[in-house]
Amino acid sequence: MTYEYDNFKSNAIVLGHKIINLIPINENMIIELTESPATGYCWYYTTSDPSIVLLEEKKVFNFNKPNILGGSNQIIWKFKSLNLGECKITFSYYKSWKRESCSLDEFTYIIKVE
Repeated sequence: MTYEYDNFKSNAIVLGHKIINLIPINENMIIELTESPATGYCWYYTTSDPSIVLLEEKKVFNFNKPNILGGSNQIIWKFKSLNLGECKITFSYYKSWKRESCSLDEFTYIIKVE
């Protein structure tokens, strides 16, 4: 991997999608997923309560060799916990022109800010 990739992931809690993530207030959290934009599929997310968590930054990392068509990208979303409470961040993997009704994959992250 690269320095920029490792640095972006440092000082943040990696969220799990099969657990309730207990997070302190004002903490950075990351979610990392792989997408293949050449297929038309991309990750889209919704947040059940934007007053609890806020997207701070999204970064795309391309580790493919040059001139490789159809490679995948690593996407990292960095969120910040703002207020006490519980919310869900749901990521759906679909083609933008087909919307959520044709989602290929989905992950829900439950966050409880204490």
